[in-house]
This record gives sequence, C-alpha cells and structure tokens, in this order.
Amino acid sequence: MKPEVTILQSGNIYFFYRPKVANEEETQRFFFVLRPINQGQYKLLIVGRKHLPPKNEGSYFLMVEGNKKGEKELLQSLTEKHYHTKTRGERVLPTARCLGEGKYLLVVHNNHTHFIYQLTNPTQIKKEQEDFNLQLTDDYLISIKNPQMPASLHREINFPSHLQEKFANRHFISLTNSEFLDYAGVELLLIPKNKPNLINYEKDLQICLQNINSDNLVKELAKINPPETLASLKK
Repeated sequence: MKPEVTILQSGNIYFFYRPKVANEEETQRFFFVLRPINQGQYKLLIVGRKHLPPKNEGSYFLMVEGNKKGEKELLQSLTEKHYHTKTRGERVLPTARCLGEGKYLLVVHNNHTHFIYQLTNPTQIKKEQEDFNLQLTDDYLISIKNPQMPASLHREINFPSHLQEKFANRHFISLTNSEFLDYAGVELLLIPKNKPNLINYEKDLQICLQNINSDNLVKELAKINPPETLASLKK
C-alpha cells in the first residue's frame, strides 16, 4: 500500500435489521456488525435512519451500541427476545434478520477516513438489500463526534486523554484511531461520497479485501435461527 494511504482496520461485516414487535413488515432497527481481523470481539453499530445513506443525501448518524466479547454473546443478542409489559402482557421481539455478509476496510487517506465494504453474500442485490440501500460494494467517509460537545444522546463517554485531545475542541474529526469504536454510545457520521478519490488505489484495496478470511458467523446463525431470518442471503 502506498504511504499516503493506511489501513486502519479490516475484517468481516454483517448487515442486519430487526422487525418491529407488533408488525414484522416494518423495521425497528437497522445495524451492522464489524469483526476486525485478529480480534474476538464483534462491534454493533446502529444506523439512525434505518438504511444506509444514498449519494444524494446528507450524512447519517451511527452509534456504537456495544462490543460483544465473542460469537456466542453476539448470537444471543440477535435471537428472539421475550419480555412482559403491564399493559400488553408478554411481548416478543423478533429475531434479527441478516441482509448480507462481506468484508470491510477503514482506510485513512490524507485528512479523512473511508469506510469501504464489499458483500460476498448475496452476490446479487435484491429487493431486501435495496430497501436498505445496500450495494455490492460502497465507499463512505466516516467521522466521529466529540462527546464533550452538545449531543442528541445523553450517554457519558470518557475517552482517555490520548483520544480526547485529538478533537482539539472540534465537534467532529475523521475516524483516525480504531480505539474510538471500543466505547459504547459513541456517535459517528457516515458521509456519502459523490466522487471517488481512491481510484489510484483500487487494485491495492481489492487485494486487501481479498486477503480477509471469512468467518463462520452466518453458518452458526443458521443453526439457531428460523430459516426466514437468512432468506435474503439465498443466492
């Protein structure tokens, strides 16, 4: 890789949505899961607008919901949940449904950071993926919000000094350190790109993506989930 481009993080990515409790035709939450290579943790990031931003729209907020310590803990968080309410009795939160699996890169280029993903399954975009603006491959800019500035969320996030000082009183900075993703409640911006500016590095980036080994998460999901939760992955 050329010196002006740095791979900040790479690994496996999975896109999910969870249907609403009372109406499974509607979406309660859309999120994706990152599993960085050489790490046992899975990072859950919620997309605020319930789909990825198209090129003709502005930036979308993301939030790091949390980090799961391993495959078992992640799978438990994705399964059907039962809970009781005083007014409606027992309620059932449906199992999260997988929309796609693939590979991702966080790439630092000059003064900004790219979030690049590439789906490996499915190999063709269908209506399920189109509804969430998923592409076979896409490239966004990604920034992180200063938790010490006024925010829409009210979680207290205390970064260590070597991270917090990077903001220098700015509201947003590019995601230049993957440690930021280790903190639940962190807000990020996913920014659509209208013009490709990594065109001179496409071959190198493609090699980086190809060198990421796929894991077995979807196979493990199939063992514990009903078939319809993986229907969108059929080739």
